[in-house]
Amino acid sequence: MQARELTGPAVAFVVIVAVVVGGAAVVPLVTGGDTPEVTNLAERQTDLDAVRVDPAEESGEITMDADAESKTILVDRAHGNELSDEKLSTLTAALVENGHEVRFVTQEQARGQAWNQSLRTADALLVANPGRPYTSEQLAGVRAFNEAGGRVVLLSDPASGSGASAVTSLLGLSVQQPASGGPGLSSSLGVAARSGYLFNMHEYQHNFESVYATGGSGSLSQGVDRVVFHDARAVTTADGQVALSAIERTRLSTTRRADTYAVAAQSGDVAIVGDTDFLAPTNAYVADNEAFVGNLADFLVSGQKTSNAPSPPSPERGESAPTRPAPTA
Repeated sequence: MQARELTGPAVAFVVIVAVVVGGAAVVPLVTGGDTPEVTNLAERQTDLDAVRVDPAEESGEITMDADAESKTILVDRAHGNELSDEKLSTLTAALVENGHEVRFVTQEQARGQAWNQSLRTADALLVANPGRPYTSEQLAGVRAFNEAGGRVVLLSDPASGSGASAVTSLLGLSVQQPASGGPGLSSSLGVAARSGYLFNMHEYQHNFESVYATGGSGSLSQGVDRVVFHDARAVTTADGQVALSAIERTRLSTTRRADTYAVAAQSGDVAIVGDTDFLAPTNAYVADNEAFVGNLADFLVSGQKTSNAPSPPSPERGESAPTRPAPTA
Protein backbone atom coordinates (compact mmCIF):
# COMPACT_ATOMS: atom_id res chain seq x y z
CA MET A 1 0.00 0.00 0.00
CA GLN A 2 1.36 3.40 -0.97
CA ALA A 3 1.74 6.32 1.49
CA ARG A 4 -0.82 8.40 -0.43
CA GLU A 5 -3.49 5.76 0.20
CA LEU A 6 -2.80 5.96 3.94
CA THR A 7 -2.76 9.73 4.31
CA GLY A 8 -5.87 10.39 2.19
CA PRO A 9 -8.53 9.31 4.77
CA ALA A 10 -6.65 11.06 7.59
CA VAL A 11 -6.61 14.35 5.71
CA ALA A 12 -10.31 14.07 4.98
CA PHE A 13 -11.09 13.45 8.66
CA VAL A 14 -9.13 16.54 9.73
CA VAL A 15 -11.00 18.67 7.21
CA ILE A 16 -14.41 17.44 8.44
CA VAL A 17 -13.55 18.17 12.09
CA ALA A 18 -12.35 21.66 11.16
CA VAL A 19 -15.60 22.39 9.32
CA VAL A 20 -17.78 21.21 12.22
CA VAL A 21 -15.86 23.16 14.88
CA GLY A 22 -15.60 26.24 12.75
CA GLY A 23 -19.29 26.11 11.88
CA ALA A 24 -20.30 25.91 15.52
CA ALA A 25 -18.30 29.02 16.26
CA VAL A 26 -19.50 30.95 13.25
CA VAL A 27 -23.26 30.22 13.32
CA PRO A 28 -24.04 32.47 16.35
CA LEU A 29 -22.09 35.30 14.69
CA VAL A 30 -23.98 34.87 11.44
CA THR A 31 -27.44 34.60 13.00
CA GLY A 32 -26.73 37.22 15.67
CA GLY A 33 -28.26 34.91 18.35
CA ASP A 34 -27.19 34.70 21.97
CA THR A 35 -26.27 31.61 23.90
CA PRO A 36 -29.47 29.61 24.51
CA GLU A 37 -30.93 30.21 27.97
CA VAL A 38 -31.07 27.15 30.23
CA THR A 39 -34.52 26.97 31.77
CA ASN A 40 -35.24 25.05 35.00
CA LEU A 41 -38.55 23.47 34.10
CA ALA A 42 -39.18 22.23 37.64
CA GLU A 43 -38.68 25.74 38.95
CA ARG A 44 -40.86 27.12 36.21
CA GLN A 45 -43.72 24.73 37.00
CA THR A 46 -43.59 25.25 40.77
CA ASP A 47 -44.48 28.53 42.35
CA LEU A 48 -41.72 28.50 44.94
CA ASP A 49 -42.99 31.68 46.56
CA ALA A 50 -46.22 29.87 47.39
CA VAL A 51 -44.52 26.92 49.12
CA ARG A 52 -44.59 27.09 52.89
CA VAL A 53 -42.21 24.83 54.78
CA ASP A 54 -43.13 24.92 58.44
CA PRO A 55 -40.67 23.10 60.74
CA ALA A 56 -43.32 22.79 63.51
CA GLU A 57 -42.26 23.17 67.11
CA GLU A 58 -41.55 20.15 69.30
CA SER A 59 -42.94 20.50 72.81
CA GLY A 60 -45.48 19.16 75.30
CA GLU A 61 -46.07 15.88 77.07
CA ILE A 62 -48.31 12.92 76.34
CA THR A 63 -51.02 12.95 78.98
CA MET A 64 -54.27 11.08 79.50
CA ASP A 65 -57.45 12.71 80.73
CA ALA A 66 -59.71 9.69 81.00
CA ASP A 67 -60.51 8.92 84.63
CA ALA A 68 -61.03 5.27 83.91
CA GLU A 69 -60.37 2.27 86.09
CA SER A 70 -57.56 0.00 85.04
CA LYS A 71 -58.27 -1.50 81.62
CA THR A 72 -56.59 -4.21 79.57
CA ILE A 73 -55.51 -3.36 76.04
CA LEU A 74 -54.73 -6.18 73.65
CA VAL A 75 -52.15 -5.55 70.91
CA ASP A 76 -52.38 -7.84 67.90
CA ARG A 77 -48.98 -9.37 67.12
CA ALA A 78 -50.40 -12.54 65.62
CA HIS A 79 -50.95 -11.44 62.02
CA GLY A 80 -47.53 -10.25 60.87
CA ASN A 81 -48.36 -6.76 62.10
CA GLU A 82 -45.95 -4.11 60.85
CA LEU A 83 -45.45 -1.74 63.76
CA SER A 84 -42.05 -1.26 65.33
CA ASP A 85 -41.53 -1.57 69.07
CA GLU A 86 -40.22 1.98 69.03
CA LYS A 87 -43.49 3.39 67.69
CA LEU A 88 -45.61 1.14 69.85
CA SER A 89 -43.71 2.18 72.99
CA THR A 90 -45.00 5.74 72.71
CA LEU A 91 -48.59 4.61 73.14
CA THR A 92 -48.04 1.70 75.52
CA ALA A 93 -45.88 3.82 77.84
CA ALA A 94 -48.70 6.34 78.22
CA LEU A 95 -51.17 3.55 78.98
CA VAL A 96 -48.98 1.77 81.51
CA GLU A 97 -48.00 5.00 83.28
CA ASN A 98 -51.70 5.66 83.82
CA GLY A 99 -52.37 2.29 85.41
CA HIS A 100 -53.53 0.20 82.46
CA GLU A 101 -52.30 -3.20 81.30
CA VAL A 102 -51.02 -3.89 77.80
CA ARG A 103 -50.93 -7.48 76.51
CA PHE A 104 -49.59 -8.82 73.22
CA VAL A 105 -51.27 -11.62 71.30
CA THR A 106 -48.86 -13.96 69.58
CA GLN A 107 -49.65 -16.21 66.64
CA GLU A 108 -49.86 -19.18 68.96
CA GLN A 109 -52.33 -17.36 71.22
CA ALA A 110 -54.58 -16.53 68.26
CA ARG A 111 -55.22 -20.07 67.10
CA GLY A 112 -58.62 -21.64 67.46
CA GLN A 113 -60.53 -20.72 70.56
CA ALA A 114 -57.50 -19.02 72.10
CA TRP A 115 -58.26 -15.88 70.07
CA ASN A 116 -61.68 -15.36 71.63
CA GLN A 117 -60.28 -16.28 75.01
CA SER A 118 -57.76 -13.43 74.65
CA LEU A 119 -60.51 -11.01 73.62
CA ARG A 120 -62.70 -12.00 76.57
CA THR A 121 -60.07 -10.84 79.03
CA ALA A 122 -59.48 -7.50 77.28
CA ASP A 123 -61.28 -4.16 77.12
CA ALA A 124 -59.75 -2.81 73.90
CA LEU A 125 -57.90 -4.10 70.84
CA LEU A 126 -55.15 -2.36 68.88
CA VAL A 127 -54.47 -3.58 65.33
CA ALA A 128 -51.73 -2.13 63.12
CA ASN A 129 -50.86 -3.13 59.55
CA PRO A 130 -51.60 -6.85 59.68
CA GLY A 131 -49.72 -8.80 57.03
CA ARG A 132 -51.78 -11.97 57.25
CA PRO A 133 -55.55 -12.36 56.84
CA TYR A 134 -57.85 -13.23 59.68
CA THR A 135 -59.82 -16.42 59.78
CA SER A 136 -63.58 -16.15 59.64
CA GLU A 137 -63.71 -17.26 63.27
CA GLN A 138 -61.26 -14.54 64.30
CA LEU A 139 -63.25 -11.91 62.43
CA ALA A 140 -66.45 -13.06 64.07
CA GLY A 141 -64.71 -12.80 67.42
CA VAL A 142 -63.64 -9.19 66.79
CA ARG A 143 -67.13 -8.23 65.66
CA ALA A 144 -68.65 -9.78 68.77
CA PHE A 145 -66.00 -8.08 70.90
CA ASN A 146 -66.87 -4.70 69.37
CA GLU A 147 -70.62 -5.24 69.64
CA ALA A 148 -70.11 -5.94 73.35
CA GLY A 149 -68.53 -2.50 73.79
CA GLY A 150 -64.90 -3.43 73.24
CA ARG A 151 -62.94 -0.59 71.67
CA VAL A 152 -60.94 -1.23 68.51
CA VAL A 153 -58.21 1.05 67.14
CA LEU A 154 -56.91 0.38 63.63
CA LEU A 155 -53.66 1.91 62.38
CA SER A 156 -52.93 1.69 58.66
CA ASP A 157 -49.98 3.00 56.68
CA PRO A 158 -50.20 3.68 52.93
CA ALA A 159 -50.46 0.65 50.67
CA SER A 160 -46.78 -0.04 50.27
CA GLY A 161 -46.91 -3.67 51.32
CA SER A 162 -49.08 -6.57 52.24
CA GLY A 163 -49.76 -5.11 55.65
CA ALA A 164 -51.62 -2.14 54.23
CA SER A 165 -53.78 -4.26 51.97
CA ALA A 166 -54.47 -6.68 54.76
CA VAL A 167 -55.66 -3.97 57.14
CA THR A 168 -58.04 -2.79 54.46
CA SER A 169 -59.33 -6.30 54.32
CA LEU A 170 -59.46 -6.43 58.08
CA LEU A 171 -61.67 -3.36 58.01
CA GLY A 172 -63.98 -5.19 55.62
CA LEU A 173 -64.43 -2.81 52.69
CA SER A 174 -63.51 -3.67 49.15
CA VAL A 175 -60.89 -0.97 48.52
CA GLN A 176 -58.17 -3.59 48.44
CA GLN A 177 -58.14 -7.30 48.87
CA PRO A 178 -55.39 -9.25 50.62
CA ALA A 179 -53.07 -11.20 48.36
CA SER A 180 -54.10 -14.35 50.08
CA GLY A 181 -57.77 -13.67 49.41
CA GLY A 182 -58.69 -13.98 53.06
CA PRO A 183 -61.86 -12.56 54.55
CA GLY A 184 -62.11 -9.00 55.81
CA LEU A 185 -63.54 -7.14 58.78
CA SER A 186 -63.85 -3.44 58.08
CA SER A 187 -67.34 -3.34 56.58
CA SER A 188 -68.95 -4.36 59.83
CA LEU A 189 -66.94 -1.79 61.78
CA GLY A 190 -67.94 1.13 59.56
CA VAL A 191 -64.47 2.51 58.78
CA ALA A 192 -61.97 1.95 55.98
CA ALA A 193 -58.64 3.06 54.56
CA ARG A 194 -58.14 4.27 50.98
CA SER A 195 -55.29 3.23 48.71
CA GLY A 196 -52.44 5.62 47.92
CA TYR A 197 -50.68 8.24 50.05
CA LEU A 198 -51.30 11.90 50.77
CA PHE A 199 -49.01 14.77 49.79
CA ASN A 200 -49.08 18.55 49.73
CA MET A 201 -46.78 20.58 47.47
CA HIS A 202 -47.77 23.94 48.99
CA GLU A 203 -47.56 23.57 52.76
CA TYR A 204 -45.73 20.84 54.62
CA GLN A 205 -43.30 20.19 57.44
CA HIS A 206 -40.07 18.78 55.99
CA ASN A 207 -41.13 17.37 52.65
CA PHE A 208 -44.31 17.12 50.61
CA GLU A 209 -45.30 13.82 52.26
CA SER A 210 -45.25 15.38 55.75
CA VAL A 211 -48.80 16.67 55.64
CA TYR A 212 -50.67 18.70 58.22
CA ALA A 213 -54.08 17.71 59.53
CA THR A 214 -56.46 19.82 61.59
CA GLY A 215 -58.90 18.83 64.28
CA GLY A 216 -62.46 17.88 63.40
CA SER A 217 -65.06 16.45 65.77
CA GLY A 218 -65.14 13.78 68.43
CA SER A 219 -62.95 12.98 71.40
CA LEU A 220 -59.89 12.22 69.28
CA SER A 221 -59.67 15.85 68.17
CA GLN A 222 -59.96 17.52 71.58
CA GLY A 223 -57.16 20.02 72.20
CA VAL A 224 -55.71 19.37 68.74
CA ASP A 225 -55.00 22.25 66.39
CA ARG A 226 -52.53 20.67 63.99
CA VAL A 227 -51.02 17.20 63.71
CA VAL A 228 -48.18 16.17 61.40
CA PHE A 229 -48.43 12.86 59.53
CA HIS A 230 -45.25 11.82 57.75
CA ASP A 231 -46.62 9.01 55.61
CA ALA A 232 -50.39 9.11 55.64
CA ARG A 233 -53.29 7.56 53.80
CA ALA A 234 -56.87 8.75 53.64
CA VAL A 235 -59.55 7.01 55.66
CA THR A 236 -63.31 7.00 55.44
CA THR A 237 -66.21 6.36 57.75
CA ALA A 238 -69.80 5.62 56.85
CA ASP A 239 -71.66 7.08 59.80
CA GLY A 240 -68.90 8.18 62.14
CA GLN A 241 -66.99 11.37 62.86
CA VAL A 242 -63.95 12.73 61.09
CA ALA A 243 -61.43 13.43 63.83
CA LEU A 244 -58.62 14.88 61.70
CA SER A 245 -58.60 16.18 58.13
CA ALA A 246 -55.67 17.08 55.92
CA ILE A 247 -55.36 20.79 55.18
CA GLU A 248 -56.48 22.26 51.89
CA ARG A 249 -54.58 21.47 48.68
CA THR A 250 -53.57 18.04 49.98
CA ARG A 251 -53.64 15.48 47.20
CA LEU A 252 -54.12 11.71 46.99
CA SER A 253 -51.39 9.94 45.02
CA THR A 254 -53.76 7.61 43.20
CA THR A 255 -56.06 10.33 41.83
CA ARG A 256 -53.96 13.54 42.14
CA ARG A 257 -57.13 15.26 43.30
CA ALA A 258 -56.87 17.95 45.98
CA ASP A 259 -59.20 17.69 48.98
CA THR A 260 -59.33 17.84 52.76
CA TYR A 261 -59.04 14.09 53.19
CA ALA A 262 -59.88 12.47 56.52
CA VAL A 263 -56.78 11.02 58.19
CA ALA A 264 -58.40 9.88 61.44
CA ALA A 265 -62.01 8.90 62.05
CA GLN A 266 -64.19 7.44 64.76
CA SER A 267 -67.30 5.34 64.44
CA GLY A 268 -68.79 4.35 67.77
CA ASP A 269 -66.27 2.15 69.55
CA VAL A 270 -63.97 1.95 66.51
CA ALA A 271 -61.27 4.42 65.49
CA ILE A 272 -58.97 4.39 62.49
CA VAL A 273 -55.80 6.42 61.80
CA GLY A 274 -54.11 6.41 58.41
CA ASP A 275 -50.55 6.52 59.68
CA THR A 276 -48.22 5.05 62.29
CA ASP A 277 -45.25 7.43 61.99
CA PHE A 278 -46.87 9.95 64.29
CA LEU A 279 -46.13 7.48 67.10
CA ALA A 280 -42.36 7.49 66.50
CA PRO A 281 -40.55 9.18 69.42
CA THR A 282 -39.04 11.72 67.02
CA ASN A 283 -42.51 12.69 65.76
CA ALA A 284 -44.71 12.27 68.82
CA TYR A 285 -44.00 15.76 70.16
CA VAL A 286 -44.18 17.71 66.88
CA ALA A 287 -47.02 20.23 66.60
CA ASP A 288 -49.99 18.75 68.55
CA ASN A 289 -49.06 15.13 67.95
CA GLU A 290 -48.62 14.50 71.68
CA ALA A 291 -52.21 15.66 72.33
CA PHE A 292 -53.51 13.31 69.64
CA VAL A 293 -51.54 10.36 71.06
CA GLY A 294 -53.03 11.10 74.49
CA ASN A 295 -56.54 11.22 72.98
CA LEU A 296 -55.96 7.89 71.28
CA ALA A 297 -54.89 6.33 74.59
CA ASP A 298 -57.97 7.81 76.27
CA PHE A 299 -60.17 6.34 73.55
CA LEU A 300 -58.77 2.85 74.16
CA VAL A 301 -59.66 2.89 77.87
CA SER A 302 -63.01 4.73 77.73
CA GLY A 303 -65.25 1.92 76.52
CA GLN A 304 -67.80 -0.02 78.55
CA LYS A 305 -67.37 -3.57 77.43
CA THR A 306 -69.57 -6.37 78.67
CA SER A 307 -67.49 -8.81 80.68
CA ASN A 308 -66.67 -12.23 79.24
CA ALA A 309 -67.48 -11.23 75.65
CA PRO A 310 -67.18 -12.62 73.06
CA SER A 311 -68.45 -16.08 73.79
CA PRO A 312 -66.35 -19.07 72.80
CA PRO A 313 -66.50 -19.66 69.03
CA SER A 314 -68.20 -22.61 67.45
CA PRO A 315 -65.89 -25.55 66.78
CA GLU A 316 -64.04 -25.06 63.52
CA ARG A 317 -64.64 -27.38 60.61
CA GLY A 318 -62.93 -30.69 61.23
CA GLU A 319 -62.67 -30.05 64.97
CA SER A 320 -66.12 -31.29 65.95
CA ALA A 321 -66.30 -34.05 68.50
CA PRO A 322 -66.40 -37.56 67.03
CA THR A 323 -69.76 -39.27 66.95
CA ARG A 324 -70.07 -42.21 69.25
CA PRO A 325 -71.00 -45.46 67.54
CA ALA A 326 -74.50 -46.66 68.27
CA PRO A 327 -74.57 -49.42 70.88
CA THR A 328 -75.18 -52.83 69.50
CA ALA A 329 -77.96 -55.02 70.83
